[in-house]
Amino acid sequence: MRKKWFAACGLGIASASANAQSNVTLYGIADIYTEFLTNQATSGNGAGHLIRMASGGKSGSRWGVRGVEALGDGWQAEFRLESTVNLNNGTALGAGGFDRQGWVGLHHEQWGGVRLGRQYTSLFDVLEHFGPTDGYSTIYEPDGAIVGPSFRENNVAKYYADIGGLSVRAHYSFGGTAGAFSSGAAWGAGFNYTFGFVSVAAAFDDVNGTLPNVTHFRRYATAVMATPGRATLMAGFEHANGNVTTSGVVRRFDFYWVGARYQVTPVLQAVGGFYYEDIAAQNPAQGQTGTQPTNPKQVGFQLNYVLSKTTMVYLTGGYVWHAALDFDNDNYHILNYSLAAGRSNSAGVALGMRKLF
Repeated sequence: MRKKWFAACGLGIASASANAQSNVTLYGIADIYTEFLTNQATSGNGAGHLIRMASGGKSGSRWGVRGVEALGDGWQAEFRLESTVNLNNGTALGAGGFDRQGWVGLHHEQWGGVRLGRQYTSLFDVLEHFGPTDGYSTIYEPDGAIVGPSFRENNVAKYYADIGGLSVRAHYSFGGTAGAFSSGAAWGAGFNYTFGFVSVAAAFDDVNGTLPNVTHFRRYATAVMATPGRATLMAGFEHANGNVTTSGVVRRFDFYWVGARYQVTPVLQAVGGFYYEDIAAQNPAQGQTGTQPTNPKQVGFQLNYVLSKTTMVYLTGGYVWHAALDFDNDNYHILNYSLAAGRSNSAGVALGMRKLF
């Protein structure tokens, strides 16, 4: 049963073994949910409830192709192409391409590997399992505050190695501007280490804007996780600062999270999390003057029920104070949550289903 649970909850499917000569795999995740929200902004500047269907709740819906080829002496070539799918309307966000990932690389079983192309940042990789929802659920967890809007980068060269309990990541994204090496460039590094039932992680991420005004945004994060028996406990901290000019965006803050996952039965998992953002500086919203915002906080829960190795149904909810759910109004409105004028809180609850293939 324990193997059954981990197979169902993983965000990917295990890569082909190194002793195979070559292997190409078609894989994906189909995840859709129906959601009820309170205190959402209406077209008349009022407040209203919202009921909607959306794609990608527990995990982002996607399809992809990956391959690996053994080259001998511990070396292998590998690639991955992955695209977002919107189940509620059948469209793809990748405009016919692979918006999530598109890379090729070489890997050695002892020395690690290098991947080239569009891929996740080092911070995203090393902190993936240190949040309460285990893999950045896209609803009712403020992942935008942790990883930022640039958690995938173009033109990336990434080194990665997994040695015993230690995982190391480092990447550089080339800006590609003549005469201005830092324009549009990004870089970062991080590690996580597991010893016994305790894991620790630390990472940083630095993203530059483009000419003529090269802004920057930097994140420094650390987290700890312990798994005593059927419970998994975690806590994390991140400091972020930058000089971005986008209206309404928080440009300097400290972010804290604590949470727990508990295996109630072999097929039922309960998840809870608390998130708090201490805002030091925020750009005023369009048409408004600058004011010191009230620090937002949010609680969230999930109940995940496994029907098979590849199928799960889930019930999830969240309640937020002084911001839109997932602090979305402070983080580029990635998830299209809002908070109506004159309201100080919002709640949401969703019922969804996820299928791996």
